[in-house]
Amino acid sequence: MSKSRIFLFLMLCFIGGVALRSLVFIGSFYLWFLFGVLTIAVFSFSRNRTALLYAALIAVTIAGALWYGRFVPEHLALERFVGQEAAREGSIVKDPEFKNTTQRLVVSFPEAPSERVLVVARRYPEFGYGDIVRVSGTLEKPEPFDGFNYSAYLAKDSVYFTVSFANVALVKEGSGFARGLFALKRKFEENINAALSSPQSAFANGVLLGDTSGISKELNDAFIATGMSHITALSGYNITVMLIFTHLLLAQLLLPRTVVFWASVGIVAAFVVMTGASPSVVRAALMGLALLLARHLGREGSVLHILVFAACAMIVVNPRILAFDVGFQLSFLAVLGLAYIAPWLEAKLKRIPEAFKLKESFVATVSAQAAVLPLLLYQFHQVSLIAPLTNVLVLPLMPFVMLFGFAVGALGFVSYHAALAVAYPLWLALSYQLGVIHYFSQFSYAQIAF
Repeated sequence: MSKSRIFLFLMLCFIGGVALRSLVFIGSFYLWFLFGVLTIAVFSFSRNRTALLYAALIAVTIAGALWYGRFVPEHLALERFVGQEAAREGSIVKDPEFKNTTQRLVVSFPEAPSERVLVVARRYPEFGYGDIVRVSGTLEKPEPFDGFNYSAYLAKDSVYFTVSFANVALVKEGSGFARGLFALKRKFEENINAALSSPQSAFANGVLLGDTSGISKELNDAFIATGMSHITALSGYNITVMLIFTHLLLAQLLLPRTVVFWASVGIVAAFVVMTGASPSVVRAALMGLALLLARHLGREGSVLHILVFAACAMIVVNPRILAFDVGFQLSFLAVLGLAYIAPWLEAKLKRIPEAFKLKESFVATVSAQAAVLPLLLYQFHQVSLIAPLTNVLVLPLMPFVMLFGFAVGALGFVSYHAALAVAYPLWLALSYQLGVIHYFSQFSYAQIAF
């Protein structure tokens, strides 16, 4: 067995150990005991290379399980205050999420800085990243609902408690580089809102930024009925499709491969910065860049190795994303689809003539959608009977929407009129997509829940 193959299996075993500990509680004592037994066995079969290889794979699996355990706190300092109403001062450590009538703030308090609290407050006054605020309300522990492990979902971001209907007052306005990034994101969103009317602007912000605050309940229900909810979940699915399409367009300029590669990297880096550089966006961009790097190096056969390495590195930083971060899962599956399904589909469609890169766009979007479909069915617990048709009609325009949407938001920093000129074709594409979604959502047999 080659060294690269052994390295791949070692990474997969580490990920498997993290996955096992994520889903099944195993005490650290038993893991260390198993590791000790394994060590004794290794010394007993020290000359058998096959036995040593299997021992190494098992050891790395145990290491993955133990590594996950390091991120699960045994005791929570704030737990003794659960059920009590109190007022505390803390800092906002994540960019706030704004809904129609509420805002969601992730706050860290000095007495337990690693135990973050999700605070749900009135929409106004609005707060920002880094603000010092005084939170008044009842501390609660998140409970699962409808089979959804809400506490584990929040814990991936080190959020262990919630405060609903809180009264929040500003103590001191924040500052710093990260706050500037989120302000840039807010301005980027305002540029899109200025250039596009609603609901096209809300749809564009959902696709580009994952911000669904401007999307009406009726439109959100239409997304669900037609199986299109995933397009507003900012993940590797969106970013990778934009990255591949950007790379294809730049390649048409007959530039050197190295120039095309680094220009694509620069565009994605600019997108990440202008959308706030949140961890989910960074992870999605890294997954897309991993695929692009494999193609640039001419190592299509090593795509799986590079993708698994990228995923493993992210899991080392935060192992809880493996089981509880849908965005990470979508990113990985979408890139796998582009790496393995797209070449097969492209070969099947080789007789179809190319026109304005529409075939490549179709192949990329359908391949990514096919890869993430099983996960979407599992997460949303429903089947849209017309999802295949609506996805085929809507998704081929996604690279165009992503690229032109980014152009509108970026040009808005320079010139409103320049952004408006690019916004006209973007508005047409968004209107077409919304029209298709609205039309098919009206069918009574559009979806079946399970």
